[in-house]
Amino acid sequence: MEKQIDQKTLIKLIDRLNSYPVGLPDTPDIREFLQILMTSDEASVAASFPMREATAAELSKKSGFDLETTEKLLDQLADKGAVIDFEVTKSDRYYLLTPSIIGFIEFSLMKIHEGLPMKRMAEILKRYEDEDLYKEVFGSKTPITRTLVAHNVPVSSQIMTYTQVAEVIKAAGGGALQTCFCRHQSHLIDTPCEVAPFEETCISLGSASSFVVRRGFARPATVEELLKKTRELGEKGLIHVTDNVRNKPSFICNCCGCCCGLLAGINRKNIPHAVSPSPYILKTDDETCIGCAACVQKCQINAITIHNKKAVVDAKNCLGCGSCLRFCRPGALKLVKRKKAPKIPKNSMRKFAKISFEKGRLRKWFPDIVRSRLRKIM
Repeated sequence: MEKQIDQKTLIKLIDRLNSYPVGLPDTPDIREFLQILMTSDEASVAASFPMREATAAELSKKSGFDLETTEKLLDQLADKGAVIDFEVTKSDRYYLLTPSIIGFIEFSLMKIHEGLPMKRMAEILKRYEDEDLYKEVFGSKTPITRTLVAHNVPVSSQIMTYTQVAEVIKAAGGGALQTCFCRHQSHLIDTPCEVAPFEETCISLGSASSFVVRRGFARPATVEELLKKTRELGEKGLIHVTDNVRNKPSFICNCCGCCCGLLAGINRKNIPHAVSPSPYILKTDDETCIGCAACVQKCQINAITIHNKKAVVDAKNCLGCGSCLRFCRPGALKLVKRKKAPKIPKNSMRKFAKISFEKGRLRKWFPDIVRSRLRKIM
């Protein structure tokens, strides 16, 4: 039997993970989860990571394992999604302790890890998300994700290139299809999603798809495949959510109101800014609306109600995704520009710098990032 992670190493690992802009708070649930996910030796290597990427040689020196053992442990951690490996040059391989959200947690259930109790892991994470993690995920003014406008929604402006799902996919040049963490989690705990399957309903974009494909979390997909998939999921009423950056978003989630941990911030925790809205908001035409409630039934965040036989929009929660428009037979709905469009950080570096500043973590996180080789590939 594999020995358990000792408490000193476990605390060191959690402290390291919790140092990220979006961290992992220390609770009995996350301790139990890490004991399941990692071996004692894997945890020792993971806990030795600096706040940036490192080579196997650097981690060997810090962890006390010889180089061959360190490389083997890093490979095992990468297969679990706990570590991301990448090459800056053909001769230089680097490793990064996977950021907590979106990353470390999601990878744990994005594929079946043989020999691990997947259902138990899903149960632990569900409780952890509901009771503790949501405070960390939604604990900054800057949201980690933003809303994309659905396919063929009739709006036009110069900012559509980074707010419309089709344009984001085309700009990325393709990516990968993988298991949706949220719906797979619900499936594992016997509360399957009623809207969409968990298989191949999550998308990695561009260069961000390299790791997930290489490590067996996803399969490569062309622009055409990704466009088709998002159209199909949009027709089910799902909301397209992406990285809250303008340049090179790394993923697209296709979110349902019943399973999605991001939308749960709105639906169950009453946090309006849980996901940053698009620059648009829904508007109804009372003269055309017949009060059929088709839009109400399809809205994943309950932002539409019927009052006096007319559709009424909750401006506080509406994400401006436009998904409801395709279900309105009389054509009584449209998207209009918000009076004040949400600010979108230029790239991941700026997004996480803002989140770190808002949480008082910038001093600890930023110096290593400035020195990081990741600047070359972000």
